[in-house]
Amino acid sequence: MADSEKSGGGFLLGLLMGGIGGFVAGMILAPKSGEETRAFILDQSREWRDKADELTSATRERLAKAADEGRRAASEMRDDDTFDDLDLDDEDL
Repeated sequence: MADSEKSGGGFLLGLLMGGIGGFVAGMILAPKSGEETRAFILDQSREWRDKADELTSATRERLAKAADEGRRAASEMRDDDTFDDLDLDDEDL
């Protein structure tokens, strides 16, 4: 076997070319007009962008909440002198 057969590059190239060919054939043979297709693609892209924005906002909120809880827990441990009880010089850690 040659090195090019082992790398799988031919498969990926064929997959890419097949995907492009399928997309082009779908656009050419689609029952909708070009204007309708562009409007559909534009609407879908707006929906996906809105969903991505929502997910980003939700993730930021969750991370901010987790960071606040972590700070609060660390502050409580510091205030309770819990860190004084820890033997951080222990080599068995």
